[in-house]
Amino acid sequence: MNSQSMKGGDEPLNKTKATMLMQFLVSYLLVFLLPVASILLYYYPNSTQAAKEKEMAWNSHMTEQFMNAMDIFTRYVYDLPYELMRNRDLKIYLAPHDDYHRYILANEMRKYNATDGFIYNTLLYVKEVDYLFSKTGNVYTVDDFNRRGVGYYYESWPHGRMFEELDRLDAPLVRGVEAVVVPGNNRARMMTFLLPMPSGEQSPGVLLIQVLESTISRLAHTVSDSYNGTIFILDERGQPLVSTQTVGYEASPAFDQLIAGLAEQPPGAAIHQVEGKDYIVSHTVSERNGWQYVSLLPLTESLQTIRSIQWNSVLIFLLILLVEIVVIYISLRYNYHPIKRLVQAATELFQHRGLPAMSEVETIRYTLDQLSSDNSRLDEEVRRHQPIVRDSLLFDLASGRFESWEAYQRQGGAHAIAIAGARVTAAILSFAGYRGDEEALRVAVQQEEARLDGASDEIAGYLFPSVYPQEYILLATHEPNASLDEQLGAMQARLETAVGVAPAIGIGQAESSETPAGAHHSYLQALRAAEQLRLCRQSTLLRFAELAEPNSGSVAYSAELLQSLEMAILKNEAGMVQAVLERLLVHMRGEGMPSYRIRSVYANTVSILLSGLQRFRRDDVRLLRLTDAVLLHSYTLEQMADIMRDTADKLCDLMQAAKPEARAASSEEILAMLESQAFEADFSLQTMADHFGMSLSGFSYHFKKTVGHNFKESVERLRIHKSMQLLRESDAPLASIAEQVGYTNTSSFIRAFKKIAGATPGHYRDTQK
Repeated sequence: MNSQSMKGGDEPLNKTKATMLMQFLVSYLLVFLLPVASILLYYYPNSTQAAKEKEMAWNSHMTEQFMNAMDIFTRYVYDLPYELMRNRDLKIYLAPHDDYHRYILANEMRKYNATDGFIYNTLLYVKEVDYLFSKTGNVYTVDDFNRRGVGYYYESWPHGRMFEELDRLDAPLVRGVEAVVVPGNNRARMMTFLLPMPSGEQSPGVLLIQVLESTISRLAHTVSDSYNGTIFILDERGQPLVSTQTVGYEASPAFDQLIAGLAEQPPGAAIHQVEGKDYIVSHTVSERNGWQYVSLLPLTESLQTIRSIQWNSVLIFLLILLVEIVVIYISLRYNYHPIKRLVQAATELFQHRGLPAMSEVETIRYTLDQLSSDNSRLDEEVRRHQPIVRDSLLFDLASGRFESWEAYQRQGGAHAIAIAGARVTAAILSFAGYRGDEEALRVAVQQEEARLDGASDEIAGYLFPSVYPQEYILLATHEPNASLDEQLGAMQARLETAVGVAPAIGIGQAESSETPAGAHHSYLQALRAAEQLRLCRQSTLLRFAELAEPNSGSVAYSAELLQSLEMAILKNEAGMVQAVLERLLVHMRGEGMPSYRIRSVYANTVSILLSGLQRFRRDDVRLLRLTDAVLLHSYTLEQMADIMRDTADKLCDLMQAAKPEARAASSEEILAMLESQAFEADFSLQTMADHFGMSLSGFSYHFKKTVGHNFKESVERLRIHKSMQLLRESDAPLASIAEQVGYTNTSSFIRAFKKIAGATPGHYRDTQK
C-alpha cells in the first residue's frame, strides 16, 4: 500500500521534471538558436559573396588594364613593318645587288634603335641575300643563327625549319615564349613576332621582333603593384604565348580543361578550381588582335579567414548546443547543477590562443567582431585601390585610349570622373630637382586639385601622376573665355611656397571637348612644351603656341656632324672624336633648337658611341647596362651632355689603348711602300698611317716633310710616269692602262695625265710614235 502510494507520488514528479525539461530546452533554443541562425543563414553567405564579388571585379579590371597596355605596345609592333616600308631610303629589293645597298640597309635599320622600350631587338631578314639586319646595326648571316653565341639560336625551333617557314611566310605569326641563346652565349626567354614585308606570297623580307618575357612580366606589375596573380596570354587560336610568372599547374590537364572551357564562354570573372585550389578566373579577349587574356588569382587571405571563422563558429555553436542540452537534461533529472563548470570547460577548450579567458557569449561576440573586422579590412583595401584606378583611367584618357565619351563614361563614371565644358586643356607639372618628402608633394598637389575645382564654376580639373617620377598631369575642362592661364600661374606660386620648388609647367592648347581626341591632342602638345622646358629651361611656364619654329638647316648640319663622328671612330682618331662631340653639344644647346631634335641628336650620338664601344667590348655585360641606362630614361640637357662626354671618354681610352705604338718612318721606307703599292686602286694615306702606327693627320704632316710633296701628288706622279711607259711600249687601250696604274675610271686617269704631262694620253702616244 505504501509502495503503491510512493509510486503514485513519483509519477507527478516525473511528469513535472519532463515538462520542465521541455520548457527549458525550448526557451534555450529560442534564445540561442534564433540570433545564431540568422547569422548563419544571412550574414555569412552575404558577407562571403560580397567579398568574392569585389575580388572578382578588381581582378577583371586588372586583366583589362593589362590587355589595354599590351594592345598599346603591340600596336607599335604591328605598325613597324609599314613604317619601314614608308622609309624611302630602306630599299630591300636593292640589297641582293651589291654590298653598298646592304650597308645602307644596315644603317637605316639602326635608326630604329632605342625607339621603344617594349621591343628587345628587331631583325630584318632579306630572303634573296640570306642576311638579317638588326636595329643595333649588326648584320647576321643565316648560318649565324645556327651557331650558339654568334646569332640568335632558337633551342626549340630547328635552324632548317626556321628559315623554311620564314621563306614561305605570307601572314603575321607570333611564336610563344621560348628559350633563345643571344649573341654572347647568354640565354633569354622571349616571344617573337614574325611579320612579312609586305604581306603576301611575294614578300622580299620578314621582320622578326623579339620581346623579352621579363618585359611583359614587368608591364603586368606596373599596372598594379599589389596584384599577385598570374596572367596567361593566348593567341586567337588558343595557343599559349606567355605567362607573367611560372606556376606549377600550367601543364596540368585541369588547367587545359579550364582554358578550353573559357574559350566557349563570354568574357567575365568566376571562381574555378584547379588541382584542388580555388582561383578567381578572369577572361577577356582583345578586339585588336583576338588574343585571350586569362588571369588566375588565388582567393585572398581575407576570404579564407572568413571561411575558417565561419566553420569554426558553426562547430563551436553545435558543440555548445549539444553540451548544454546534455547538461540541462542531467541537471533536471538528477537535480545536479554543473552547468557553469561545463560552460567554463567548453569555453576554455575553444579559447583563442593569446587571448584572455572568455565566456561563451564573449567568444561568440569575439567571432562576430572578427568577421566584421575582416569585412571592413577588405572594404578598405578596395577603397585604397580606387585612386589608382582613377589615375589609370585619366592617363588612358590623355593617352588617346578612348574613341568616344560614351566608352569613357562606361569606365570613368563609376569613379566620379566627369568631363564637362566646351574646351579641354592639358598641362604637365614637373618637379624635377625636388628632394623633399614625396607624400608632402602628393598632398600639396591634391589640395591644388580641390582648389581648382572650387575656384570657378567654369573650370573642372583633375591632377594625377605621370609615368615619370615627380611629374603630374592636369586635365582641365572649361569654357572658351575661362582664365585657365591665370589659375595655373597662381597654382605654380602656391606650390613653390608649399614644397619649396616651382614646378615647370608645359601647357597644351585648348582643344574641343566634343571627343576624347581633344584631350589627347592637348596632352601631346603639353608634353612637347614640358620637354622643351626640361631641356632648355629659360622659364618655368611655357605654352605650346610659344614654341619657336625649328631651323630646317640644323638637320643637315647635325647629320654632317654625326657622319664626321662615325668617320673619326672608324679611323681611331680620339682627338677628332672629342672635337666633333663638343661641336655636337654646342649645336644641341643652340637657341631655338626644338626638344625633339635635341633628343634625336642625343640618341644618334650615343648609338654611334656605343657601337664604337662594342668593337672593343663585344661581350661586356656592363656595356649592356650602360645601353639601358643612357637610352631608356628621360634626362635634362646637362645630364645628356655628361653621358655623352663620359661615353666618349671611355671610347677614346679604349682607342688609345688599342692603337699600336708609333714607329719612325724613314724616307726610304715611305718611298719603298709607295713604289710597291701606289698602283693599287684602294691604296690610301690611311693605309700608310696604319702601317706605321701613326694618326692620319700626324702622318700626313710627316709624309710631306719627308718626301717634299703631299701624298696625293706623289701617288699621281708615280702613276702617270708608269702610264707614260706603258703608252710608249704597248698598244693597250686607255681603260686597260688606267686600271693597271690604279685608276678605277678612265676619265679620272685622263684628267690626272693632262694635269702632269700637259697633254692627253692619246696625244702623248701619237707624239711618241
